[in-house]
Amino acid sequence: MEANMFHHRIKVIGLLVLSVFMVTGCSEGSEGAKTPLVETALPAPTPTMVAAETDLLTLENGTEIYFPKAAGKCTGIREVMEALLIGKLELHDKCLYAANPSSEWRILLIWPACFEIREENKQIVVYNRTGEEVAIVGKLVVMGGGEVSRLSEEMLATLPKECRESPYWIVGEVDKLSDFTYSLNAYPQNSSLTENVLLSDAMNYATDYNLSVEEALKQLALQKSFVILNEQLLDNEPTFAGAYIQHAPEYRFIARFTGNFQGDIQTYLPDDSLSQYIEVDTSAQYPIIMLQLVQDTMKEKINDCDIKVESSIRVSTNRIELYVADIDDFNATVNECRYHLGSFLNREEIDIIEVGVLSEE
Repeated sequence: MEANMFHHRIKVIGLLVLSVFMVTGCSEGSEGAKTPLVETALPAPTPTMVAAETDLLTLENGTEIYFPKAAGKCTGIREVMEALLIGKLELHDKCLYAANPSSEWRILLIWPACFEIREENKQIVVYNRTGEEVAIVGKLVVMGGGEVSRLSEEMLATLPKECRESPYWIVGEVDKLSDFTYSLNAYPQNSSLTENVLLSDAMNYATDYNLSVEEALKQLALQKSFVILNEQLLDNEPTFAGAYIQHAPEYRFIARFTGNFQGDIQTYLPDDSLSQYIEVDTSAQYPIIMLQLVQDTMKEKINDCDIKVESSIRVSTNRIELYVADIDDFNATVNECRYHLGSFLNREEIDIIEVGVLSEE
């Protein structure tokens, strides 16, 4: 059983390894399978967020970056939402997003008051209110906070129109990757979530998978380690075909490779504590980087035809999934646009799936 890699209140959007995340309890092939995030609200976010200001950074090459910041104070204890988001920090349309490149999903980040953005050594770096470097564009970022669906009109007016589309993530605390626990031997020590939140999450997880609360806490804590492992494989193994977490019947991080994989995954582990959870599968036909290139080309061709679809990469099947609302309407439109598409959508790497309804933009 392939399940969503990160569970409950952990919202995951930035893994190149993971192409599609299923809402807990949904079977493969269900409508939930196309959703690129998993979440349980905690607590319900304020429906409208008022921002204090939007900073503007101009890079050496002339690129402008808008850096919206929420109202708040620079010192003392801040009240923040406590959901967790893990993603790649990316620059799109003059704004910073946490993104999942494999599933086309991203969310605009609204930073805390007194955070700063700078260009240093050709990198775009974010600093927290105490002057610590906490995020770099192009790198993995882990942050607390919560999602809202609307910003105030005053705040929207400070943003370029390309950055105004919801949803938005109100950033709480931001973890530095160097501070992450990457070992089973000390699994709960560096969590930025409160004890009550983590325990509540573990209780729900334990109920879903018939585990003890202690084992559920352990498995949830391992997920940060798997994020880091995935990033290392993606950066260093050209045959890497992605990875996913199997929750049942046994808890496993399954790393997929093409058949010519000659590496040793053990060299990426900090100690032996994680070995029992790692499984290597060398039966994949295509490396993840190839599927991403095909997906990008497919999106360009489909955009030329003005066809509404969604897509993601399913690691377990090693295929690109193209979601359409109505297969007959889709085929008719494709036929009208065959000049642009040709036979591209007949490629073996692409599975076309009728889902009945697509998410509203």
